[in-house]
Amino acid sequence: MTDAELAALLPPIPDDANKYTRGSVLVLAGSARYPGAAVLAAQAAARTGAGYVTLATPKSVSQVAQGHLLSIPVLAAPAQEGAFTSDAWEDIRAQVNHVDAIVLGPGLTVTPSTSAFVAAVLQGAAVPIVVDADALNAVAALYVTKGTECFVTPVILTPHAGELKRLYDATETNSVEELAHALNCIVVAKGPVTRIVSPEQSVNSQVGTAALAKAGTGDVLSGIIGSLLGQGAPPFDAALLGVELHGRAGRIAEQKLGRRSVCAEDLLDALSTVLQALEACGQW
Repeated sequence: MTDAELAALLPPIPDDANKYTRGSVLVLAGSARYPGAAVLAAQAAARTGAGYVTLATPKSVSQVAQGHLLSIPVLAAPAQEGAFTSDAWEDIRAQVNHVDAIVLGPGLTVTPSTSAFVAAVLQGAAVPIVVDADALNAVAALYVTKGTECFVTPVILTPHAGELKRLYDATETNSVEELAHALNCIVVAKGPVTRIVSPEQSVNSQVGTAALAKAGTGDVLSGIIGSLLGQGAPPFDAALLGVELHGRAGRIAEQKLGRRSVCAEDLLDALSTVLQALEACGQW
């Protein structure tokens, strides 16, 4: 896509905006094993422009997360063995007044309790949701019991190849198009060529780079897409624009640091450069 086309997808920020009108995003992520995934997703959501980002993470890792997040509030959710308890969603929902979008999954780990937690969010939330990482495995299980009714709000799935295979097996599908139809959702199938597919349309993106083939970069992508959803971008536009922003940030980081040395954290600074360039060619 051209810069002008991408710029047209960016949600505008009016001069009279405040932190609430710019979009509120709730990130449900992290575990004792993967606290950094939650931090990366929350930072990416804020850096992409959401006015208010809240991270809810298991109590056992909330202090670690808060130590890395100066401007993002952290909710300490009920935890069991370093992960969310099955009933943590009700506790979190009671503490959050307003949310425009949810990012669900980075660093959760897979346990019976987190699977139940993911199911509770997907069945109980009333806003668009980005589903990533370990939450995708819970989606596969939820489909077996709920079928096409496993989602009640707009959902964007962001699987890598292994996660995509598990979703194929659970839904008895064989392609990204079939999966998007079966689940009635948007699928961002990550890879050298990333495919953004909904039941109505499909776009291939080749903007990425092998520099992004490193742990944590997917957490950044989920935060970017969740932020765009929270700011009011339609789900397919949020997915497409998020993939393009992520890929361009990867290329900028690669130019600066070299393909071998790029880490997920480097995308955050590069992301601001990408956004500035797009805003310069848009009607801002």
